[in-house]
Amino acid sequence: MQNRISRWIGAGLALASGGGALSAQTTAAVPTVPPAIAADYVHPQDLVDIGGGRKMNLFCMGQGNHTVIFDAGGSDWSVIWALVQPGVAAHARACSYDRAGLGYSDPSDEPRSPIAIVEDLHNLIHIAKISTPVIVVGHSAGGFNMKLYAALYPDDVAGLVLVDPSEERIIARLRAAWIAKVGTVLTAKTELLNSGASTNRAISQFNDCAAAARIRNLDPTSDMYKDCISQPFAALGPEIAAEWKKIQVTRAYQDAQASEYANGIFSNNPRADDAYAMLFSGRAVGDKPLIVLTDDNLPIGPIGSPLNDTHAQTAALSTRGVNRIVPGSHHYIQIDHPQVVIDAIREVLDEITPK
Repeated sequence: MQNRISRWIGAGLALASGGGALSAQTTAAVPTVPPAIAADYVHPQDLVDIGGGRKMNLFCMGQGNHTVIFDAGGSDWSVIWALVQPGVAAHARACSYDRAGLGYSDPSDEPRSPIAIVEDLHNLIHIAKISTPVIVVGHSAGGFNMKLYAALYPDDVAGLVLVDPSEERIIARLRAAWIAKVGTVLTAKTELLNSGASTNRAISQFNDCAAAARIRNLDPTSDMYKDCISQPFAALGPEIAAEWKKIQVTRAYQDAQASEYANGIFSNNPRADDAYAMLFSGRAVGDKPLIVLTDDNLPIGPIGSPLNDTHAQTAALSTRGVNRIVPGSHHYIQIDHPQVVIDAIREVLDEITPK
C-alpha cells in the first residue's frame, strides 16, 4: 500500500472528476530472480562512509565505459532492481544503492526530503569515486529524486531513465490545460475534492508505525504489521522475500519510510514548490537522452490522465526526451516488464556512446 502513495495523488485528480477506480496491482509472468543473484542482494555490499558517522550501501556489478545508478521508489531499496540490474551489468557498470535507513544504509537524523536524498547520493557517487557523468535510473519517488539530481548536478548526469516517476506540483502544472479542456468549474471542483486527505492519513499512519517500531520490532501477528509493511513481489524470489520481511519490521526502516513520506514532494512546503517550479522550467535537462516509462493502468477521467500528462511534461525537459506507455504494465514496470527497462537503459547508453 505505501509504495503507491505518490500514485494516489494523480489518481485522485481523475477520480474526483469522474474517472474509474484504481484497479488492483498485478504483475505479468516474469522470470524469478535466481538464488545465486538473490544471494548478493540480501546482505550489505560496499558500505561507503559518506561522513557524519554514516555509511551507505552501494552494490555495483559489471564493467563498461559508463556507470548506471539506480534509485528505488518510496519504501523500497536496492532489491527492487534485482530483475534489471544484472541485465544492465552485461553492458555497463551497474550500481544500486540504499537510501538512508532503508536496506543496509545507516539511518540519518535529518528529515528525508528529496534534497537530503540527492545530497546523500551526490556524496556517495563522489566519495566512492564513481566516474561521472552517469546514467541515472529511478522508479516512482526515486524517479523524482533522479530528476532533481539531474537538475541540481547536471555535470554528473549523461542521461536518465525514469520508471513511472512521481511528479511534483501536478495541479499547478496542469491547471491551464484543464481549464481549456473542461472549464473553470470542473477544474475548481477537481482541485477542491483533491484535498490531500489520503496523503495526510497515510503519513499519519507511517508515523504511528515508526513510533511502534521504536519500542520493538513490529510483530508479524499484529494488525499494525499489516498496515506498516508491503508484501514482497514473488518474482524477486524467496531469498529476497525473507529478507524483505526482516528489514521492514525494524526501527531504522520504519523511521526512514515515515520521514520520506512526511518530507517528500507532497509535503506542505511552499518553498519547495517554488524551487521546483524554478528548476523544472524550459529544457532543464538540456539535450541529454531522457526516457520516461509510464504504466498503462492509469485512471482516466474527464480531465485526462494527470500522471501521464505530467510524465509527458517531464520528458519535455530534454530536447531528446520521450514518454512511453508500456503496454500491460502497472506501477512496478521493473517487475512487470524488466526487459523494457533494460532496453530503455541500453538505448540511453547507445545514445551517449560515440559512434
